[in-house]
Amino acid sequence: MTAQPGLVFGVDPAHYDVSRPAVPSDVADWLIGPECDLAVEVGAGTGHFTRILLDRAQRVIATDPDPQMRAWLTTQFPAADVREGSAERLPVESGTADGVFSSNAWHWFDPRAAGTEAARCLKPGGVLGVSWHDRGHSDLWLSDVQQVILSAHHPDRKIHELNLPEDLPFTPVEKNVMEFTREMTPSQICAMFSTYSAIISLDDAEREDLLGRFHVHLTARARDEGRETHSIPFTATLYRTRRS
Repeated sequence: MTAQPGLVFGVDPAHYDVSRPAVPSDVADWLIGPECDLAVEVGAGTGHFTRILLDRAQRVIATDPDPQMRAWLTTQFPAADVREGSAERLPVESGTADGVFSSNAWHWFDPRAAGTEAARCLKPGGVLGVSWHDRGHSDLWLSDVQQVILSAHHPDRKIHELNLPEDLPFTPVEKNVMEFTREMTPSQICAMFSTYSAIISLDDAEREDLLGRFHVHLTARARDEGRETHSIPFTATLYRTRRS
């Protein structure tokens, strides 16, 4: 596939939506705050965080650069205002947003350009909220699977880390970490891993071979432990800061 790594998820949005575990709704209490009129979402994808924003904000502008994702969002979330946009160019008037939010996407963005654009859109005191909700560390993960996943990411834009240039007009960044587990079958785990950009981008034979070996490994481990599922660790890493 020739698409940029961050723009391959729209190939099969229905599979992505059902195979990625839902973002826990309680992350919103810390990120969003009690009052939010206009919330702008950056890289909305299939709407895992959009549905949370719709429950807590009066208006939601959900942006994504991928037309397939926007088509999915428009169908699934008719209450959201779905617009074409990127972190570096948001279709929002300056100084109008109470919050700009990114879930599982900030590592695809240039931090200075994205931070500058968020600051432009936010009202004074408005919140920039960035979160990741992802699998945690486990000895279940095969090293070759991990290597493929990490190959798609820019080495200076790490997952679970928010690094804003110090000269941007934001208050000091606050961080919160939430950890939990989910019971998942080997098939569910492989389906989740199949939604990562580098694995989507493999050719069909290579992807089937990699995930097939992973499934055999997971099934054997579960059988050895006398169980049908694995307890998978997840970590939600949350950051918030305000437009100063």
